[in-house]
Parts: sequence; structure tokens; C-alpha cells
Amino acid sequence: MKKITIGLIGLSLLAALAGCSSTADENLKTENLSEEESQEADAELVDGTYDGYDPQPTYLARGLVTIQDGKAVSIEFEECHLPSYWATYTEEEAAAAGEAEVLAIEGTKGTTYYARHVVVGTGEEAIHLIAQDEVKEAANGSSYVVYGNEEIDDFSTYMEEDSHAAWYYEQILTGNYWIEDADGNLKEELAVYTTTRSDGVVLDKVDSRLKTKIMHWTAVGTGVGTEMGENGWTGNLQIIADTLLENQFPEGEVTKNDENQVIIADIITSATIEEYQGYVQMFYDAYNKAKA
Repeated sequence: MKKITIGLIGLSLLAALAGCSSTADENLKTENLSEEESQEADAELVDGTYDGYDPQPTYLARGLVTIQDGKAVSIEFEECHLPSYWATYTEEEAAAAGEAEVLAIEGTKGTTYYARHVVVGTGEEAIHLIAQDEVKEAANGSSYVVYGNEEIDDFSTYMEEDSHAAWYYEQILTGNYWIEDADGNLKEELAVYTTTRSDGVVLDKVDSRLKTKIMHWTAVGTGVGTEMGENGWTGNLQIIADTLLENQFPEGEVTKNDENQVIIADIITSATIEEYQGYVQMFYDAYNKAKA
């Protein structure tokens, strides 16, 4: 049984790569705090909205915690696709683009046609990335393509720096991401920029990258997405967020019981998400930034 310990000081989990969330260090402790750390733990909270992140091989989760009158009053969360997820062609688009622009990877569900060249951002701050021939395996056994350039070995691990992750979210939320060709010409009309959900709702370029909008993992009976469990992805994270708000980010161990329920400190929740550690940690990371 994996477990983590959460305190009211800034912690940094060593995030292992996983398909849905990162795996926490089993031995993370907040015991034997120094005098300085104890003062931090008792620090007052400064009003504002603060961010925390959980980078994964193909996704980037974000938690936003708002502090008002020295108390956590709201939590928002999202998870967006990284290029290793979204930078794909259809089979027809791949044929039209040409072999030099495509990295074809055979998988259990058939062939995925990854774009060789992508760009995130605009102008001088734009980051141009190239699909590497190396294919990595995530902790859950799934494979993913690495995107990088001369300065960035792996864009997904580049997201481990909060400032990089915040910048990437800004680009996704303004639609500043494209597949391009080797000469830097943007490909504006591709299937990847829109998504049609199973309930017929058509998502635009921005919403097609957001997990809460795609609803790809939903509670049984929802009638949209892949239905698994009583809570779905959004429901599980909402339960965790509500627990943290109600109890104002309690100190203590974070683990699961024999009923597969997430436990925060001594509080048993109804959340049953399998990879929960990274999500819980990103909320605490955001909260800890509010300390004076």
C-alpha cells in the first residue's frame, strides 16, 4: 500500500511517470521539523490564487487554490494534453503530409501517426519541438513519444518546473499550439484541433485539450465518455478538493484503505481514483505557496 505524508510546508514529490497521475515517494516525511520549518507550518495565508502541477508523460494536471481572509475558499482543477498526446495525424492526413513529417508507431490499438514537428506559443517565446525516435514506456505500461529540441530533452519533464507548466497552460487556453512542417509552416486544418464527444458535443481547439471538457472517464450512468466507477475522474478529484477545503488542508498521511478509499490524514473520503498521490500533492503545493 503506497502512502505519503502531507504537511503544511512546501513539499516536493518525486513524480514517477504514469498514465493518469504520478506516483509519490513512499518515504516522504514531515517529522522532526526544524524551527524554521515549524514557523513556516504556522505561517498565515496570504489572499490570492495559487497554482500547483502534476506533470505526467502525456498530461499536465493543474490545481488552483484560492485563499480569502486567510482561509482556503475554493479549489479548481484541470488536466490538459501534452504534445505527446495531441500531436497526431489521421491516416489520411499522414499520407498527405509525407513520410518525412510523420512518425508512425504501432501499438495495441493500431498505428498512431505522430507529427514530427510541433510548435507551442507564438513569436519569440514560441517553442518548436521535434518528435524523437525514442519511444518511452510509462509506469502503467503505455508507450509515448518524446518531444524535444536542442535545449529541451523531453517536453513532458520540462513541465516539472512550475513556471514552464504555467506558461504551457496559458498557450493551451489561448489555442496557441500547432502541428507544423519542417519549414515552420503551420498546419491549421487538422482533425486533432476538434473533438466530438460520444454525446455529440463538438469541442473547439481549446476545449479539445481539457480533460473536464472531453469527459473521457466518467461515472457509470453518465452516458458520455468511458464510464468507470461511481465517481469518474472529475468526481474523484472533486471529492478530494472538497475534503481539503472542509478540513483546511490537514497534516498527516495520505494513503488508501482496504476499500480502495483515499484517506487524507485520518479523514476517509469516497474517492477511489487509482493514482491519487500526484493530484493530492499538487493541491498542497498550491496551498503552500500562500504562506506568508
